[in-house]
Amino acid sequence: MAGPCDSMACGGLRTPMKELLDILGAVKAWPGRPEDLVLATVARVEGNAYRHPGARLLLGPEGPICGSISGGCLEGDVQARAEEVRVGRQPRLVRYDLRGDLDLIWGTGSGCEGLADILVEPLGPDPFRGWLGELAAGLRDRRTLCVATGLGQGPDAVLPLGARQVLAQGEPLPAGAEALVERFEPPIALWCLGAGEDARPLVQLAATQGWSVGLADHRPAFLEPSRFPEAQALLSGRPEATVPHMGLDSRSACVLLSHQWERDLEALQLLLPSPVAYIGLLGHRRRGARLLEALAETGFHPTADQLGRLFTPVGLDLGASGPEGIALAVLAEIQAVMAGRPGGHLRDRRGPVHG
Repeated sequence: MAGPCDSMACGGLRTPMKELLDILGAVKAWPGRPEDLVLATVARVEGNAYRHPGARLLLGPEGPICGSISGGCLEGDVQARAEEVRVGRQPRLVRYDLRGDLDLIWGTGSGCEGLADILVEPLGPDPFRGWLGELAAGLRDRRTLCVATGLGQGPDAVLPLGARQVLAQGEPLPAGAEALVERFEPPIALWCLGAGEDARPLVQLAATQGWSVGLADHRPAFLEPSRFPEAQALLSGRPEATVPHMGLDSRSACVLLSHQWERDLEALQLLLPSPVAYIGLLGHRRRGARLLEALAETGFHPTADQLGRLFTPVGLDLGASGPEGIALAVLAEIQAVMAGRPGGHLRDRRGPVHG
């Protein structure tokens, strides 16, 4: 298979990562035969639909296990198709018409008013030997992968139904291929520099999104694992000792919560030149300006690009107060930055809501 692609070069749809991680975990933890599992994927949508291409549902013999492909209106029929696929061992592409009166059949008047093509495919006895294994490895290594899923039918299909091809950077689809092209990006990695009480709701809420979460603090007593059971990493020490071990990349976000001037200054000197996509500094605007002035006095003058990744005061303007509300505002801002969106009202958005 080809190697990883650049997240923008492949042009694929961003796939919901939390759902995918749940499905990968469920496949790995499945106590029965892996070949009893069936994966349903929204492959194409015309018009409006509750879920969009790349949404997935994992089904077992007794019904859905995790994920979703609709608001609940299609899962029952897809389960029946899953039984047929499980027995026949061949993928199927099933079309659901959710337009007008026909929606009363499938959607009970859901009003989606669109067409949805669902790929229903069996998993093999070793599901991680093929594309799922390469995908899991890419996510583990924090690589972006672009995967084409074949939707062609018939003996002359260039990319047959259910076949996968991992596209290298800038690699186009084979001529004449029908496919769902997806961009699988690593989960956002959130690092909290400071493990006080205000970090706890940040960690908890980020974990519910499937983000990778770590904390660093120069006070070892604050890093008690029982305080942060959702964290994947706890690093003890000053920023100069911890930041080099964070593995920061363009899918990383750091929030400075130490409430200590020297620690925040030290952290900014290390984080601003790093590839991290987001640096959030807790505190009022004046404190952030003074920290930048202090950096300049040391001879460090951040570039415009570096300053563009610094957010102080931290968080979207949600009118939030208290640790939980502030955590919501901060994580919403990180999500918007990572997606390249302004974080405004969806009703004011011109163009597609998703994508």
